[in-house]
Amino acid sequence: NVKSDYVEYIIVDGISDDGTLDTLKKHSDLIDHFICEPDTGIYQAMNKGVAKSTGEFVLFINGDDEIIPGGVQTVLKILPACTEQIVCATTTVVGDGHHPGFQYIPDPPKLVYWDSIPHPSSFIKRELLIRYPFREDFKMASDYDFFLKVFLAGISFKVVPYQTALHYYGGITSDKDRLRKEVNILLKENLGWWQAVYRQTLLWLWRRIKRIKG
Repeated sequence: NVKSDYVEYIIVDGISDDGTLDTLKKHSDLIDHFICEPDTGIYQAMNKGVAKSTGEFVLFINGDDEIIPGGVQTVLKILPACTEQIVCATTTVVGDGHHPGFQYIPDPPKLVYWDSIPHPSSFIKRELLIRYPFREDFKMASDYDFFLKVFLAGISFKVVPYQTALHYYGGITSDKDRLRKEVNILLKENLGWWQAVYRQTLLWLWRRIKRIKG
């Protein structure tokens, strides 16, 4: 619980039928704004949350993610002094028996090679999200599109050494084929066809070498 005068909780739910609403009702005293209505997907829900928010920074947490209170509180303390528009911390991906766990440490320059930034650990200026809303015509890679766009536009990032979220395998990004197709489209749109192919080739070679080395 990191509830305070300078943190607002906004819940956007697409009319869940899995017991989520009952859980939310039990914690209604912590929720500042609650939107419960049909949506077209996660990115429309995220855009709705941004529109309702009033703070300077926004942090998105999915229904199957968990925040690490100590890490979040530490980042909240340093945000007022930050001149950067995006502050990125670390997301810990929890293993599930089929996939090993690891720490997802952001590296903004790698965005042009497909490597994305985990939004559950990214504190983003609200005004930036208003200027670059998430595309709702993509179902899996619109957060990658957002981070790539703002990086190419010269927006400033700050990476801090704190763990602020736990992410569990599964969800929409578990469909790797669809995710790959969307990312390929977005790379070509943002970088141009030749640059996209060049970077994808380098990425393929790097992964191939890494696999051979074991």
